[in-house]
Amino acid sequence: MDHDTFIGQVQARAGLDSRAAAEAATRATLETVAEHIPVSLSDSLAAQLPQGIGEHLRRVTTAPGQPETGTRTKYQKFLDRVSQRARKSSARPRRYGR
Repeated sequence: MDHDTFIGQVQARAGLDSRAAAEAATRATLETVAEHIPVSLSDSLAAQLPQGIGEHLRRVTTAPGQPETGTRTKYQKFLDRVSQRARKSSARPRRYGR
């Protein structure tokens, strides 16, 4: 699947009103996923996604004093983090996770 098809699928399945919102949702979701899986798994998963989209998984690094990637989290906390990230890029997060 190519980049445009992938984003189109995100837009349709999430019921988002624009491709920009779908891009933001994709970025926010994958960056949040990257915080919770080991780096080695991030690279493996990123390689299976369309070019450019997989980079969202590789972009996340842990800051000093923050827990390493690969930590577990509750589902609602995960959704809250995706929503927080998406708001920074003007997407509409209220439909994510449904």
